[in-house]
Amino acid sequence: MSDLVRHLLALQDTLVREHAQAPGLFGEIARMENLLADTYRNRVPYELLQNSDDAGSASVVIEDLGGGRYTWSNDGRLLDAGDVEALCRSASSTKLRGGDSIGYRGIGFKSLAAVAARIEVRSAGVAFTFDKEAAAALLGEPSGASLPLIRIPAGIRDGDRTEGTSFTITCRPGADGGLHSIDPVSALFLRNVTRIETRSNGSGRQVRVDRGPSEVVLHLHEGEARFGVLVHGTATVAVPLNARALAMTGVRGRLACFLPLDDEVGLPVVVSGDLLTDPSRTHAVVADASTRQVLADAARALADRLRTPGDPVSERLWQLLLEGEDIRSLLVSAGSSAGTVLLTALREEMTARRPSFAYSSLALEPEDVSVLFPGGAPAALYAQRNQTAARAAKAVLGLRTLDFTDVVTGPDVPALSDALQGRLGRHLGELARTHGRRLTTAERKLVDAAADAPDAAPGAVSGAALAAAPAPVAATRAANALPEGSFPVVMARWRTAEVATMEFLNGRGWNLSDVSGQNVGYDLDGTDSEGRSVRIEVKKVDRPDARFAMTNNEMSLMLTAPGGYLLAVVVGDGKHVKLLLLDPSAENLPRERVCRRWDWEFTDWARFAQVVDYA
Repeated sequence: MSDLVRHLLALQDTLVREHAQAPGLFGEIARMENLLADTYRNRVPYELLQNSDDAGSASVVIEDLGGGRYTWSNDGRLLDAGDVEALCRSASSTKLRGGDSIGYRGIGFKSLAAVAARIEVRSAGVAFTFDKEAAAALLGEPSGASLPLIRIPAGIRDGDRTEGTSFTITCRPGADGGLHSIDPVSALFLRNVTRIETRSNGSGRQVRVDRGPSEVVLHLHEGEARFGVLVHGTATVAVPLNARALAMTGVRGRLACFLPLDDEVGLPVVVSGDLLTDPSRTHAVVADASTRQVLADAARALADRLRTPGDPVSERLWQLLLEGEDIRSLLVSAGSSAGTVLLTALREEMTARRPSFAYSSLALEPEDVSVLFPGGAPAALYAQRNQTAARAAKAVLGLRTLDFTDVVTGPDVPALSDALQGRLGRHLGELARTHGRRLTTAERKLVDAAADAPDAAPGAVSGAALAAAPAPVAATRAANALPEGSFPVVMARWRTAEVATMEFLNGRGWNLSDVSGQNVGYDLDGTDSEGRSVRIEVKKVDRPDARFAMTNNEMSLMLTAPGGYLLAVVVGDGKHVKLLLLDPSAENLPRERVCRRWDWEFTDWARFAQVVDYA
């Protein structure tokens, strides 16, 4: 008889005596076991995987034996006397939080009680079982008594010498907890396991893991999933480097306490760390200091890499950030989630130490990026397809804006691509027409080149014409066809709907100022022709039956100031353009709440508005 068998027999005798002294205690433990195990029901395979990794296992094999029976085996450290006692006693563990082990609560193995009717354990040449009927016989209790499953070891005997530890689990009818279903993401942050094999009906599937200091590759039946790895403080961040890895991560990312949780982080990355989870181990407790520390450290890791482009992980991060969901939606969402905490921390990190490169309002060619930002910059930030997302990233991450006035007067203009010089010329010409300012010599040269280019837009005006004109030429043309002061003339003169609306209404006794750049939820502020306070949000549509949207910020302001908040809707273009004023708080005005970013979309609005000016 081995020493471990003797220890198990002595432990069995001790537990039987404890029951005799306090028989009600076992019933209470049984109720606690069932309650806790039920909350862990879908986490059973991950808890066993965690235990296997903590035991130093390199390989884990899960085999479906049929009939609701499974074998879970690993090649890790053999059980010793302390381990078997921890298995039998509630919430007892030889592992400490923050040490070399992932788990520390002594609950992982107990989660089997959620699905198992019987468990047979084999390790270190010893075999024993957990079985309620066998335990009842040892305790002198009737069959079916309220007893915990994992408490009294029974059938203790010497067994065959096996590698590591194995559990043979007989599940209760209809309950297997997905014992043979392992999310491959669970392999990302394990420390020792490099092979997870599942077998069923004579076939098997494997996940093999190659770990390096900066990259983890999961080899799956469907192909490779490659992840870059960033580490800072308490956090590890896995960045999907290929399409298969991104499909596993999802566009909103995932949070893990080494093993995957059901929380999203708002960005297409997987964040892991020693954070606090709820009793079910499925959600992080976001209010806890340890969870917030992990998310703050993850934000630092991401910010450091976003600020230093040049390597594949940095370029991939920018690509994921710009081609994923609009990250602004998280910052306006109600409540505190892992995603809002992470993104808020990322914004603080990026604004506290801004990168050397800047946001560009114009798309750049790859050769332009290296000219304008010799220290390096992410190519994805300047691609034409990402211009809208780049504006969102600029707002959220606090990026500087590239000043093209300095570019035009600097020495790098000849080195810029023809495409960018053309865009820059058209941009400067548009600014001159909009604001009526004269061009410098350097600006005029670019505007002339853009106007003379083969692909110039019809009616493009040269820099010389703009420099000579006392007023924007578009306004002059419009004035020849329409009465001075009509809205089409004002719109043609100013080009931007906000400024045109302000100038037109101010010409009719209103007193409005343009506050569109202050992000206050409306574009114009002041008084109407009768001296009443008014705030106006300007919308531009092509036709009266077109839809437009209001953001939550705009809608909140409207609801708190009915009658003092108006919509100015500019409809159409050219000589047929119209200005309509609309009170968005009007009763029975149709609007729908659209699940884009919780914007309010106005549909049948034209019949509620008053026409201010006709062509």
